[in-house]
Amino acid sequence: MIRKITFGILASYFFIFLVNNLSMAYDRYTVQFLVLSIVNIIAFVFLLKNYSFKEKLNLYIYDKPIIFYAGFILLSGLSIMTANNKAESIIVFSQYLTFLFALIIIYLIARKSGIKFGKIFIIFCLISIVLEASYVIYIFIDNIIVNGENFYRTNIYKGFTANINIAAFSLVAKSPAALYCIFNNTKFKQKLFGIILIFMIASSLSILLSRGAFIALVTIIILMIIYSLIKKTNNNISSISFTILPILLSYLLFSNLLVNEDKKLINERIASIQIDGEDQSINERLRFYEGAFESIKKNPLLGIGIGNWKVESIKYDSKYITGYRIPFHAHNDFLQIASESGIFASIFFILFLIYPFYIFIRDKIYMIIDLKYFCVLLMMVVYIIDSLINFPISRPISHIFLIFVSVTLIVLANKNEENNI
Repeated sequence: MIRKITFGILASYFFIFLVNNLSMAYDRYTVQFLVLSIVNIIAFVFLLKNYSFKEKLNLYIYDKPIIFYAGFILLSGLSIMTANNKAESIIVFSQYLTFLFALIIIYLIARKSGIKFGKIFIIFCLISIVLEASYVIYIFIDNIIVNGENFYRTNIYKGFTANINIAAFSLVAKSPAALYCIFNNTKFKQKLFGIILIFMIASSLSILLSRGAFIALVTIIILMIIYSLIKKTNNNISSISFTILPILLSYLLFSNLLVNEDKKLINERIASIQIDGEDQSINERLRFYEGAFESIKKNPLLGIGIGNWKVESIKYDSKYITGYRIPFHAHNDFLQIASESGIFASIFFILFLIYPFYIFIRDKIYMIIDLKYFCVLLMMVVYIIDSLINFPISRPISHIFLIFVSVTLIVLANKNEENNI
């Protein structure tokens, strides 16, 4: 019974994105943070009642990733002192605290419950891919094939998320789990499942047309191919073929389906991946980055106050603002954290993200064929790419996923260390 409840708690965290918006709430994030807080309370009571982890707590919280994340949260809290809008700071800080408590609880469950956390995480990712990709593809079939509507890149296809870019990155972030099925297994049924998932992901990206997600997917597939060739994993040539073929098949299918005014939309979208000074989205991001840099130079230590970028950014982008549309995010989490909470808060957050890569090199995990660790590390790569051009720290679907990735990497690294003792 305890194991089933533990599994249910972990599933409640991971699948928080299935909590949809309520009619009385303007933003689904508000509802999701409320549910996260409730899950935190239930999970904490469950841990107190069923696990004697108190004597180990001090030891566990001294793991460096936990320290880095806690340092980031602490400095973000201190930045409230400099905020012009302290109410907004308190709201955002409470959300960050919710993430911190979730990290500690999930970490304690992973270390104390005796479950195979890495395996559960991969299973969750595979289930999530099926749910998210199926929903996007279903909406496409219903609108375009059944109802005969013209295709446009629109938020209709956002799936369970708030917009199509979030949906695209969510799928790409979990795609290494599908790659794990292909590269790790010799059984054809398991490989076939991975192949189907890669096809579903590629098909969804063809519908969502997120350029950043395209870049992220190509990046991790190239890294996966390089890793498999260097490590000479089992049947690596066939595994590489099984990865590339469903992507090519999806491209051939959707490049002919998604045609508007005699233009192949996938080709048009891919061709627009360049910094040429003419792309409005890229130029907008570059302006946000410039404004964030200016803010950091003026307030390097404690920043302008957590959650206050949406207020202060107006002064940097005022001549480009039309109507009531203002830059809520800098579209780069590292710059926004440094702007809001100071450069040291941003450094702590960066250390939290890159520490698993340091362990990968320090403990020479690359010397053994630890495919699971490498695949989860690829998920971290996708999150970092997302953080460079978007704002995943503000999305429960993205940040809770980051917490699972981080905890999985800690667990796998500790397991590798124990095996070497």
